[in-house]
Amino acid sequence: MSIEPRARVAPERVLPGPAPMAPETVAQQRVVRRICARVAPEGMDVGVAELPPGGLQVWIDTPAPVGEQESWVLHHRMAREVALVGWHCEADADRLLVLGWSAACLHNRIRLLQSGLRRLTDFGPTAQRAVQLDGRAPDDEPAAQVVSGVCASIERRLRWPERLAELDGFERSSALPHLQLLLAQVIGLEAKIAGACQEHLVMARVLARAVCEHYARHSDLARAQREVLAESRRWVHASSMITGSAGARPGSTGAGRPHMGLAERRIAASVINHGVPRAAPAAVAPRAGYPGFEETEEGAR
Repeated sequence: MSIEPRARVAPERVLPGPAPMAPETVAQQRVVRRICARVAPEGMDVGVAELPPGGLQVWIDTPAPVGEQESWVLHHRMAREVALVGWHCEADADRLLVLGWSAACLHNRIRLLQSGLRRLTDFGPTAQRAVQLDGRAPDDEPAAQVVSGVCASIERRLRWPERLAELDGFERSSALPHLQLLLAQVIGLEAKIAGACQEHLVMARVLARAVCEHYARHSDLARAQREVLAESRRWVHASSMITGSAGARPGSTGAGRPHMGLAERRIAASVINHGVPRAAPAAVAPRAGYPGFEETEEGAR
């Protein structure tokens, strides 16, 4: 009796798992989650996942279903905030799609940053809020807590520090040259915005501490606020002392005044310069070979 040999059993195939996301996709997902979590109401979770063709999809992740109207409003609000970073977004009542960089969105971000930078050149409102101590009383809490509370309040009013912090650790790049240039311009303007916000926070810390010190001497809060505000007025508005030191560019609204940071304003306020008349420019003699050159030399003799 012959027995047919048993056929060999093929080893069990192990199906490959999902491919890991690229580092840039992970970083983009982290940034988008931060932005959408800020926009979403408190207690509402936001789901973010990779979109198979490329990009990300965002949805409202709650146990109970959200009404269609509320979901539509939230997704479009998220789309607006995410698009302000420079991505092209598409939203409906079900989800938000975050796709690649958009030249139109990056141009809009550049205009937004330039407008914010112009507004940050005015230190007056920050000085007014700083000396008011955000409604706090130095008798109720230590001076250090009062100063930190004032700085936190002004940082929330500036809004830019929070929005720039959402992009921490995210390296933005593109394979297209024109998008690379736009991203470089955006990153440069963001660095200027961050520096200007830091100057406002430094000034708020200095003025709030000065109010607390003045109040400790004579226990009159209104007087301390007036004195500190009067002392700061010279260097808060020091840019008005310098006129004509930079030529006005076409379409600019600075009337020829250069952009001055907080340190430059304090230096300008400490320098005594009461309108020294500028010397008249010397006449330029015409070059040889031009009409009138011989007559000019004869008159000089």
